[in-house]
Order: sequence, then structure tokens, then C-alpha cells
Amino acid sequence: MLAITPKNFWFWFGGIWFAVGTPFLVIGLYLGVQHITVTKRLDAEGRTAEGMILTKTRKTSSSVSGRSSSPAYEVTFRFPAPNGMAQGKADVSVETWDRPIEREPVRVTYLPDAPQHYRIEGQSGGAILPLIFTVLGGIFGGLGGFILLRARNLMQIRRHLQRDGVTTTATVSDVRPAGMQINGVQQLAVHYEYRDERGRSHTGKETVQPEEASRWKTGDRITIRYDRRKSGRSIWVGTT
Repeated sequence: MLAITPKNFWFWFGGIWFAVGTPFLVIGLYLGVQHITVTKRLDAEGRTAEGMILTKTRKTSSSVSGRSSSPAYEVTFRFPAPNGMAQGKADVSVETWDRPIEREPVRVTYLPDAPQHYRIEGQSGGAILPLIFTVLGGIFGGLGGFILLRARNLMQIRRHLQRDGVTTTATVSDVRPAGMQINGVQQLAVHYEYRDERGRSHTGKETVQPEEASRWKTGDRITIRYDRRKSGRSIWVGTT
């Protein structure tokens, strides 16, 4: 298995977020398309039947903090379908939930060839689950994709500098914690200063593992390569 290092950390980080987000996005889009398709078919092909309310349930879920969230209202019912009695359940608004009582009739619209797809008057929440999955997938997958593209761009820059960069000597200016942890271990950034061919001063940094960073102190000389066209862009090559 490829080990996680400061150089490939963002590929791993972005890849994990992308891998988590993509299934959510796919599921959300699938559920959304299915919901729209079923709704259109119910409008165009739906058959109406008189069903019967079996139960009414008021559900309250708890949030992460332990506080109760807004309640949800659910009814279960049965209705006659082409192949016999079918049973279903649906979330409804509080107004709809208050109105009927158990064992009273309810109007059900269903697809004759697929009675598992149905709706009742006052039904709500059909698009909530697809929306949640799509939004979460878009956030996680989009963030992961952005990080992956940025990591790829940085890798291409490194390859360009390794191949065509101008080699020069830099001076270590500081060693301090980087904004990165790998397996719970704080990584360190070695900051350095250098001058380009025109004598202009620039700074750069290289994120390294703690054992590598311990070898360097302020004033040490190292070798870097910088971009002749964008001389503020540089990479660490090694010791002088």
C-alpha cells in the first residue's frame, strides 16, 4: 500500500473526500430522477383507489446534541390494487395527520403496473431524501475534486521545476509546524529564502516529516530550483 507522505498527502485527502462524496451524489441524482419520473407517471397514468388508514405515528428524532428535532408525521394504510390488497406508508403534513382517524378512508393514487409507487393526499417529503444525498454528495465530491485538481496541478509544477527549473542555493529561515498531520503526527515546514537571477528576494517552503525537519536549522544552506518565468515558484531539491 502506498504510504502517505507530505508530497502525496493532498492526493489522499482529496481522494477520500471525492470517494465519499461521489456515491452520495450518484444516489441522490438517481433518487431524484426516480422521484420525478414516478411523480410524472402518477399524474399521467395513476389510478385512484379508496384506501383505509391503519395507523398514525408521530416520530421525533434526536440531534447530535441530544435535543429533539422537528417531529415527523407518518400514516400507514392499505388499498385495493390489481393483484390484491397493498399496504403503504407516507410522511404527511401535520394538518393532514390531524384530519383523518384510524380506520377511516383515504384517497390513494398508484401505478397499476407498480402499486409500490403511490401517493396520498397531503403526502410530503418525497424529494427531501434525494435533495439531502445530492447536496452532501455535491459538497463532499466537489471539495474532493477541487483538492485533487489542485494537487495534480502542484505535482505538474514540481515536475516542470525538476526538469527545467533554475538551480540555486537558498538559506533556511525557519522550521515550524505545517498545516498538516499524517497519522496524528504533526508535519513541519522548512521555510527558506533565495534570490533569482535578477537579484530579487523570494521565499519558499517544503513540508517534511519531523525526523527530516530535525536535520535543519536557521542559516543552513540548501539547493532549490525556481521557475525562470515565475521566480517566486520553487521546489526543494536537496543539500548544497
